[in-house]
Amino acid sequence: MDYLPVQDLSDKIAIAAETRLKVSPESSVAEKLEAYKTFLKVETHRLKMQHRAGMGGCQICRGRATLLDVLLRHLWETTRGTLSAQAQAEFPAMALVAIGGYGRAELNPHSDIDFMFLHDGQIAANRPLPHLSKLIDGVLYPLWDIGLKVGHSVRSIDDCVTVANSDMQSKTSLIESRLIIGDQALFKKFEKTLIAKCVVGFEDKYIAARLEDQETRRSKYGNSPTMQEPNIKNGCGGLRDFQNLFWMAFFKYRTRSLDELQEREFVTDAENKQLAAAYDFLLRTRTELHYHVNRALDVLGKNLQPAVAHNLGYTERSPSKRIEEFMRDLYTHMRNIFLITRTLEQRMALSKPRPKSLLSLRRYIPIREREPETVDGLKFINGEIHAVSNRIFRDSPRRLMRVFLQAQQRHMTLHPDLAQLIRNQISLVDRNFLNDEHVRESFLTILECRGEVAWVLRAMHEVNLLGKYIPEFGKLTCLVQHEFYHQYAADEHTLVCLEQLDKIWNAKEPPYENYASHFQSLERPELLYLALLLHDVGKAEPHKRTHHADASAEMAMRAAKRLQLDTAATHTLRLLIENHLLMATVSQRHDLDDPTVIKNFARQIETPENLNFLTLLTFADSQGTSDKLWNGFKDSLLRQLYARSLPRLTGGTEFVRASEKLRETLVKEVRDNASSKISDEEITVHFEALPPRYFEIHNAGEILSDIELAHRFMHQLVFEKDSALSPIIAWLDEPDRGYTLVKTCTWDRAGLFSKIAGSLSASGLNILGAQIFTRTDGIALDEFFVTDGSTGNLAKREQNEKFEELLEKDLTTGNVNLSALIKKQIDSQPRYLPYAGESMPTHIRLHNEISDTRTVIEIETEDHLGLLYAISQTFAELNVDISGARIVTERGAAIDNFYVRELDGGKIEAPARRVMIEQKLRQAITHFAAPNP
Repeated sequence: MDYLPVQDLSDKIAIAAETRLKVSPESSVAEKLEAYKTFLKVETHRLKMQHRAGMGGCQICRGRATLLDVLLRHLWETTRGTLSAQAQAEFPAMALVAIGGYGRAELNPHSDIDFMFLHDGQIAANRPLPHLSKLIDGVLYPLWDIGLKVGHSVRSIDDCVTVANSDMQSKTSLIESRLIIGDQALFKKFEKTLIAKCVVGFEDKYIAARLEDQETRRSKYGNSPTMQEPNIKNGCGGLRDFQNLFWMAFFKYRTRSLDELQEREFVTDAENKQLAAAYDFLLRTRTELHYHVNRALDVLGKNLQPAVAHNLGYTERSPSKRIEEFMRDLYTHMRNIFLITRTLEQRMALSKPRPKSLLSLRRYIPIREREPETVDGLKFINGEIHAVSNRIFRDSPRRLMRVFLQAQQRHMTLHPDLAQLIRNQISLVDRNFLNDEHVRESFLTILECRGEVAWVLRAMHEVNLLGKYIPEFGKLTCLVQHEFYHQYAADEHTLVCLEQLDKIWNAKEPPYENYASHFQSLERPELLYLALLLHDVGKAEPHKRTHHADASAEMAMRAAKRLQLDTAATHTLRLLIENHLLMATVSQRHDLDDPTVIKNFARQIETPENLNFLTLLTFADSQGTSDKLWNGFKDSLLRQLYARSLPRLTGGTEFVRASEKLRETLVKEVRDNASSKISDEEITVHFEALPPRYFEIHNAGEILSDIELAHRFMHQLVFEKDSALSPIIAWLDEPDRGYTLVKTCTWDRAGLFSKIAGSLSASGLNILGAQIFTRTDGIALDEFFVTDGSTGNLAKREQNEKFEELLEKDLTTGNVNLSALIKKQIDSQPRYLPYAGESMPTHIRLHNEISDTRTVIEIETEDHLGLLYAISQTFAELNVDISGARIVTERGAAIDNFYVRELDGGKIEAPARRVMIEQKLRQAITHFAAPNP
């Protein structure tokens, strides 16, 4: 069936009204009412037929408004026609005004019909005067008699001003007023007065109230545009989000349409078309929902989705496929409304400034103003990243990924124009981009930053980069999940899972704090984030040929190959994804007191690290599925399974075999890739001389690099005796990871770690992380991840040279005042002051139960230049030997763990000495953190 253009539809309704509403003055009330009913019935049916034939949502809603306009005008004119000639001559200024959604001419079949009798002093003693009373009765009674539910009000212009300024919703309803019939001059005066007395001067207050209402509304209805049962009107990305933007834009810029916003260059042509299409689709969906249930309804429940989809033209025989097609379209449109309106709020300066995150890398501001910093084609201004030009990504597509690494490391957001530039140039993500090693390094580095991953990946997804770079995940975009317990579409579920995992980092409240220690102990957090990102990708496979976990694991192997994960990491990734439902199933459905259950579970998990991974993945996945599913009982079962499995994994033969298999794989890869100058004996010695943890966190390439360092050091020892105490130093700039890696190889000696850390700080380098290992033959292999302390960029050549000079001199002569040099570096850099209330307390804890042979000292404090030197120098002064360290800088906080012992090799046991060590460390940290007067 062909459907009519909007004007033709309105003309058709008007012509029908002339015929069907034309009744003789002598007709009885019953005859008139029957004519009204017939007119409404026939024209309503006509609209329904046009809707089912495919007419757009906006057209049908305008048609419904036109239908009511025609009927109300008829009732107004009929009533006025019953007045005497004198009464008509003396007819005062009055008007019938549509307000709210009816004022916008947007009426779904069962939308509220709200209008107002606008008058100019036709009320006396709280009662309408005869002219107004006659009109009210003549319009309202017939509407009620034919079964229409209408909302009406009777107001003067002053009344409207009073009501508008007392209630935001009423003000919103009135600014959308539209004259139906009556005195045009009075209506114009009303519009002008409303602007002058209710809009001008109220802009900021109104916008703030609308933003608060929007935040409350979104929170109430799920905070996601891809809910399993979306609220078409009030949900995130729903009709109200679209309308809210226009209301705020009207108050600030007096614009009334998308075209006007485009003329003001707030909206691009593409955004205009996307928003218009999305709004039309949502109105059409809401219209069908009303028709189907024959009442007003906004929530598209799962039970209604098959029929609504079918009636909207989704005719796939399989109900599940039909729902998937329809809901994916619906989700796509709601997502577009949500993302574009949010972008426009920022572009038009409507939204509130982004709050600065506690402990973010941006928590400091300089006392003096500085020019915006430019790095890699990007400018950083007021917490937002801008492009220097529109060609930055065409000149170097790798920047598409690096910009998100910069955002993460600096804790900044993308300016809306930069985000739009990325969307417009997403075609640069081609086969070469997917296989680019620099892009790969940047992406994996983003995944390494615990507690700061989810918001970056969400930002990537919002500009369509994440799904393009990880196409396995991209297939989940707006994919409906049929399981009743899922709240969200598949891509949103995954992003929420990642957010739940981030919340565990540094959590202080249950249930998240129950898992914080597991998260903090992980050596390769990027594997967990990657497993969570890919754990459900199999749901996009053509109707689940296999269990989705198995399909997900197969698809994840493609991603692992592109990302060039090593053999051990690939095995772990596959194990986690294949078994991502196992821990929940075993803990909640099996008898945890049965030793066989625990034994079989442990055999599948293989290692304690995998157990940690899977525990965290299970918790995050459960929390991300639905906030109503998790409870204290399930939490206790999960932790019971962990506690009962761990001893079997750490002491059982399965664990030993898994560790041996990993070691054998690494040895083979190293031997296969080693140059001829490296002997088998050197490789064997290296593998026998280092602890298991070293091999858990290093891949074959990194291990081979260390063996080559040790080879160079031994060669120097034999052939360059004058340099026996000099270190071998290797530098590697990692622009795709945002840091420089510096490796040192030398003999272990007292205070070595302190000397290296101090020399780095004295050279103006900020230490982001460190790993130190000492072989049993006395060779120390230390690696530090550093950046320029003043800019956060890669280390400069002069800083490298200065570090090598200082370390060489300190190790060979000991005649270097590192403390003074570090203070000089601190004083030479721009003074930074923390925002009020954003300081981080220092926590120092000594543990003797973690290790059998060493005391573990855990330090959490604010990161600053020279911190690691201050700590390690204090250890040296206290005759505390550092045999291992795990240094991490996350979200502007230093979270360091030192494995230490007394000089005689024992743990730090004496209570008085433990107290004294803590006090000295706290003093050193405070001293270095304080600026010079």
